[in-house]
Amino acid sequence: MELPSKINNNGKSLKQGFSRSRNGDLITNRKFTALVVDSDPFIQILEKAILESQGVETQYVGSGIDALDLLASGENFDIIAIAWVLPKMNGVETTRQIRVMGICSKMLVVTVCDIERDKQAILDAGVDEFIEKPLTPKKIASIMREMQNA
Repeated sequence: MELPSKINNNGKSLKQGFSRSRNGDLITNRKFTALVVDSDPFIQILEKAILESQGVETQYVGSGIDALDLLASGENFDIIAIAWVLPKMNGVETTRQIRVMGICSKMLVVTVCDIERDKQAILDAGVDEFIEKPLTPKKIASIMREMQNA
């Protein structure tokens, strides 16, 4: 089904439910939430800022165990961006445990690692998408459009 379009102030047609941010990226009018799981404080702040630039309400934690605790407390997120390398429990095991909990959030592995050799294990754990660092507004906008249209 084709969504009706509207014209923004630039004269370009936008799908219903989307608008443009100040930097020109498409954002949705639906309120998305995200959890960033990364042990690097700089990456936590950077990815939170990128997600928030797209209108995504974002929290972050520093380990897979912290993520599991937060999710077990009843917090829900549309998107979980998780690092491949984490202290105590890596991103694959954390993802596996999140899926065991019955959580169906969009799971993104964000990594600088060469994951090609480990891709099947990551997919088997329940990851939806691989993103090479850095996470960018353009990548997030694309994921949000996909989720909006699902």
